[in-house]
Amino acid sequence: MNIYPELTRRFNAGRLRSILSGGQAVVLHRLAIMSKDGDWILREDEETMSHVLSVLEEYGAHYRFGAPMDIRWFSEGWSSHFEFSWKGLRVRTDFVTRPPRLDVDVLQSMWREQEERDIAFVNLRDLAELKQTN
Repeated sequence: MNIYPELTRRFNAGRLRSILSGGQAVVLHRLAIMSKDGDWILREDEETMSHVLSVLEEYGAHYRFGAPMDIRWFSEGWSSHFEFSWKGLRVRTDFVTRPPRLDVDVLQSMWREQEERDIAFVNLRDLAELKQTN
C-alpha cells in the first residue's frame, strides 16, 4: 500500500509535471522497502503549481512548515511541504523545483528522460547526487 506512485501519476495527468525523488525513488529502484514521505521535483511553472495543488486539495492536504507552493518562492530555492491522512496513514509530501546538487543541464536531461515513463522517478546516478548530505 504505497500512495506515492499514484500521486505521481495524478500530478502528471496530461503532461509531465513531477518527478518522484528521495526515499520513494530509492523504493522504486528496489533499494529499500519503505520511506517516510514523498519528495518530488516539479516543473517551475504556474500550471504545474495549480495542478499539483488541486490534486492535494482532493486529499484534504494542509501545509506543514515551509514556503507556499508558489513559483515566486520556488524560484528562490524554497520548498513546500504538505500532509494529509489516507486510509488511516499520515502522508507527507515535499516539493522543490531546484533540487540541491543538480545543475540546470542535469535537470533538463532528467525531464527528457522521464517523459514517457508510467511513474516518473529519478535515475540512480541523479538520486545518488540528491541523497548526498553532510
